[in-house]
Amino acid sequence: MQKEEVLVLHLVLFNVKRILENAGLANGHFKAYESLGISPVQVNRSKADHKKAVLLLCRGISEILKNSNPEKLSQNPRLREAFNTPKLIVR
Repeated sequence: MQKEEVLVLHLVLFNVKRILENAGLANGHFKAYESLGISPVQVNRSKADHKKAVLLLCRGISEILKNSNPEKLSQNPRLREAFNTPKLIVR
């Protein structure tokens, strides 16, 4: 993967992190990422730094999803608004 591709992936995952935080689902899941002190717009940082950031973001996101009920996630109004997904109808 080229550095530019890693930067784009970092940016996408960073935005997912922000969505999860705004939805009230992140509770310390991203402390390791935040301790890196790197953001997706810091293009001067090394590819290795951005790869580590990507892995830590993936870990935080996966922990949130692993510990969350899928039905509860689909009913979260902030998530539905962020992802523009319709409310699931359970019959």
